[in-house]
Amino acid sequence: MQAAERTLTQDLELMLALAKEAGDLALSYTLKGGAEAWNKTGGKGPVTEADLAVNRLCLKQLQTARPEYGWLSEETLDDPAARAKSRVWVVDPIDGTRAYISGDPHWCIALAIVEEGEAVASVLYAPALGQMYSARKGAGAFRNGRALHTSQRRQEEGLRLIANDGVVTHPSWPEPWPTVELARPKPNATLLRMAFVAAGDWDATLVLGEKADWDVAAGAVLVTEAGGRATTHLGEPLVFNQAVPAQRSVVASGNALHPLLVRRAEVVKIPDPQARAPQPMPVSTEPKRMNSAKTGKQLLHIVFGGELKDVTGVEFEDLSQLDFIGAFPNYQEAYDAWKAAAQRTVDQAEMRYFILHAHKLLDPATGDHHNV
Repeated sequence: MQAAERTLTQDLELMLALAKEAGDLALSYTLKGGAEAWNKTGGKGPVTEADLAVNRLCLKQLQTARPEYGWLSEETLDDPAARAKSRVWVVDPIDGTRAYISGDPHWCIALAIVEEGEAVASVLYAPALGQMYSARKGAGAFRNGRALHTSQRRQEEGLRLIANDGVVTHPSWPEPWPTVELARPKPNATLLRMAFVAAGDWDATLVLGEKADWDVAAGAVLVTEAGGRATTHLGEPLVFNQAVPAQRSVVASGNALHPLLVRRAEVVKIPDPQARAPQPMPVSTEPKRMNSAKTGKQLLHIVFGGELKDVTGVEFEDLSQLDFIGAFPNYQEAYDAWKAAAQRTVDQAEMRYFILHAHKLLDPATGDHHNV
């Protein structure tokens, strides 16, 4: 066994043990009356104290074991620099939080490793169902130790599908769907849907909407190693850990069925999340003017933060609660202060810090604009 493969095998063993511990931790809250829950801002859905506790447990153990790996989790402030590594942990502390809150057993702990954009190993544990899934690239997929295989269905008629009812019944389909069996109720957790497809319990799952990497990565390894395919609805490979860590959609099924679903679904227009990626600043615009350490200029850089209504926008929940870090004469000092502040709030997804470079000042008395 080569060193890289041996390391991945050890990582899988670590994830199996951690998933069991994390599952027990999440269940412990249900035994004492349920975890405290609240809604994230910006319509991002609910979160509980159990989500955050599991996240802290996973962060501590995984980063201690492999400090050289990057980190991406639903319940940690995304830091592109922290995941700019060849291998990255991708974690969903509790996928299916709504189910977890309501007492529905269809929720799971999900741990995955992404290597150079490809999901190469994963563990998915559904404690309330008593199901432990695992997979490693080239080594197969398993549920409770038994090998998994996707279904061999070759036609859409009679398809056993996990998807929103509207996906099939919407009147705008140019070609109506044949008779299919829909999962009712459908599992809230996307990852469990993919796991059920990997196991052959269902023929396919179809998500016609953007999903974060942590909602997909662990399931992608399971489906692939079970002999199936997992792509976007356009048939694009699922490339993880990009500038925006998200996929435009998900289609997962056995190999024979997959091209039929892509052919049907590809008419749906869904934006590529990477279109939202920040564009790099032209190299000639700012560096010389911002480096006041050399020029002696004191250029204003303000570092502040606050809770956003939506992490994709810049509208704050309460301007009176802004956290003012300070004013700095150059970008480097401002960046250092920003990074320190951001690291203190990694468990608060909506709490974001910013650097404001004041390149134009307005004198209200005269109306003059002073360009910096």
